[in-house]
Amino acid sequence: MKNLLFLMLSISAISYGQSKFTVYFDTDASQLKTSELIRFNDFFRNKKVKFTKLIGYCDYRASNGYNDTLASNRAKFVKGIIEKVTDQKQIEIESKGENFKQNSNLTLNRKVEIYYEEIPKKEIEAAATNDLNNQVITAKVGDKLVLKNLYFYNRSGVFRPESRPVLEELLAVMKKHPKLKIEIQGHICCQEGTDIENTSEVRALAVYNYLKTNNINPNRLSYKSFGSTKPIHKIPEKNEEERNENRRVEIQIIEN
Repeated sequence: MKNLLFLMLSISAISYGQSKFTVYFDTDASQLKTSELIRFNDFFRNKKVKFTKLIGYCDYRASNGYNDTLASNRAKFVKGIIEKVTDQKQIEIESKGENFKQNSNLTLNRKVEIYYEEIPKKEIEAAATNDLNNQVITAKVGDKLVLKNLYFYNRSGVFRPESRPVLEELLAVMKKHPKLKIEIQGHICCQEGTDIENTSEVRALAVYNYLKTNNINPNRLSYKSFGSTKPIHKIPEKNEEERNENRRVEIQIIEN
């Protein structure tokens, strides 16, 4: 998917949140030409969508039967791409062949229209909760789970606003599994040796206090600071991505 590009791409609103994503094919081709394409992976990276329907088309320069088959194969090719990068399988396919109002520019007739709907933010957050829940269900005692997208203000234990969904996710999991006991573990990046300001401990304690304040029995909770002694990436890190992965809060399963 990383190298997949499209020759021509257009996005236009259809109705009530449904949108259309159109890709165009070379003459007689049922596969998209990679040498002339725009990055298709950007579409998936930036959007959370549900695909609803694929419609294949052809220009008129062949028999009706041939064009119906080619248009269908184009739609099936696009469906195959979607299946490789998502878990969506049940997508309706339709072939119109040449039986539509043809554009005088034949290039615009050799296409597949992809209909999709944006997934509401609440559904995305629910899926995230289910993801952590599934991790907890399959985890063994001693396993560690990283609380991804948990952010603090610099050198403090104060949560940034974008951390709210992560905290609510963890709280929901703790409520759903009343026998679950965890140790909250704080880590920092960038510096070897002593965590002079105890930042990793302050952050682990902040998560502990959030759960306690929201009626999670403190007997199910503990916290610990590791400073920079257990980095995922060797210090000094090579880039910001590695620094972000080293400065983290994890939960270790103590009992489930």
